[in-house]
Amino acid sequence: MKMQKKDLGTQAINFRLAVCKVCITACFAIALSLFLFACGSSKDTSSSDSTATSIQADTTATTPVDTSAIKMDSSARPDSTPIH
Repeated sequence: MKMQKKDLGTQAINFRLAVCKVCITACFAIALSLFLFACGSSKDTSSSDSTATSIQADTTATTPVDTSAIKMDSSARPDSTPIH
């Protein structure tokens, strides 16, 4: 293996550091924009309004259950654990 004959100097090292900083910043920016895009796409108002309307319309069509005809369960006892 040959030894390096020429010293890179501080200018080359600073250039490498600048390139690394730019790459790291670009990666963070891409990751952040992808995250924000993924979260923002779920807030599409046009499709969620129509879905919410159809769900609300479906729930109003159900008939309420008559609970007066159901026999009460007498085997259930209240919890006797004291509350401190």
